[in-house]
Amino acid sequence: MHRSGTSAVARGLAALGVYLGDDFLAAQPENPTGYWEDRRIVELNERVLATLRLRWDGARPIDLREFAGWQMWRLRREAIRDLRRRFLPHPIWGFKDPRTIRLLPFWRRVLGEAGADDAYLLVIRNPASIAASLHVRQGTDAETAQRLWLINMVPFLHEVADRPLVVVDYDALMRDPREQLERIAQRLQLPRADDAEIDRFANEFLNAGLRHTVFSLSDIDARTEAGRLTRTAFFSLAELANDRSVPDASFWQTWRDIASRLRSG
Repeated sequence: MHRSGTSAVARGLAALGVYLGDDFLAAQPENPTGYWEDRRIVELNERVLATLRLRWDGARPIDLREFAGWQMWRLRREAIRDLRRRFLPHPIWGFKDPRTIRLLPFWRRVLGEAGADDAYLLVIRNPASIAASLHVRQGTDAETAQRLWLINMVPFLHEVADRPLVVVDYDALMRDPREQLERIAQRLQLPRADDAEIDRFANEFLNAGLRHTVFSLSDIDARTEAGRLTRTAFFSLAELANDRSVPDASFWQTWRDIASRLRSG
């Protein structure tokens, strides 16, 4: 989800030796240390969303059938060509864009057809922090922010149930960046990282002053159905991020139940 600390985690991946592209979006006042988003990947995701008649902040559910058709086929062909030309030549590569989680059916098919051995890093942050950030940035009210969080995080996460997955809590990364980078490297079976790069990430890149809010689970407003479902879903993901559970059959059954509640709501 947007405003979850994905930029900081992506920079951590770069410190671990993961190639993330060579043409990043420029830093902005709201994200002064950069987004670490490859410009062409972002542009492609925007075009996929436009084909679905959505913007990044549109909370309409996406029907899986909407990923079919010739326009999506054309976008998939373009994505496959771009990955093969710019990313696959690198031994370890990835890309970061918060829009990707809403478009997982598109990308799972692209990555499969491109021959990628894909793995996933999901960044979470307390939805109360995200709501506060969205309110400051564009005046979004808390319930709308919760619905947007749900519609991004829940519907298609099961698409990666059969792939390596590590969940990282942004607040945990800020508390102990080295521990979280080591955890990421172990879970994704990355080679030994350069200690100097990790030191630069922990000591020079991360800036605690850029994290304006820290909330607990009880701070998530659960007076509405969206709020209650947000708290339940975030708790399930936080259990993974804190290694109190694993993404096994039991977790995915719980997640399917959450998705069912979201659809019925």
